[in-house]
Amino acid sequence: MKPSTQKNVIFFVIRAIAGQEAKVAWLLYKRAESRGIRVKSILALPSLRGYLFVEADREYDVRRLVRGLQKAKMMRTNPVSIEEIDTMISKEPERIEVKPGDIVKIIKGNFKGFRARVISAPEPGVESKEKRFIIATLLDVGKDWEIRIPLENVKILKEEG
Repeated sequence: MKPSTQKNVIFFVIRAIAGQEAKVAWLLYKRAESRGIRVKSILALPSLRGYLFVEADREYDVRRLVRGLQKAKMMRTNPVSIEEIDTMISKEPERIEVKPGDIVKIIKGNFKGFRARVISAPEPGVESKEKRFIIATLLDVGKDWEIRIPLENVKILKEEG
């Protein structure tokens, strides 16, 4: 199924198990086909893990499609426009600039919730994936543990200076 090219295209958001989006999309497609449910398209976007977008004219059709399926759940009843989906896809990740000496809070990963002092950080403006890591020392532990953390997994608590 391909998304419509009409201007008034509406999608309904379906929550699926992360990593199972393609399988759930296939199940929904087969279910719509066998039950005669009018669904125009089903989108599974690699950049939005755990979400599917079902294009249909009526909410009732999507509810019928998802009802009883353990791997999928309808998220919200108000439809989403193609423009909203486009902004979700093209949204730039927030750029964080940290300097050695900054205190950061780890917001994702094995050390989530811990505070750390930055030892080394990437140069501002460097776009290489390898350079987007910081080396930090954990503060909330008895020993000096140096860890390497992706820059996206930290939030600045206190800047040096």
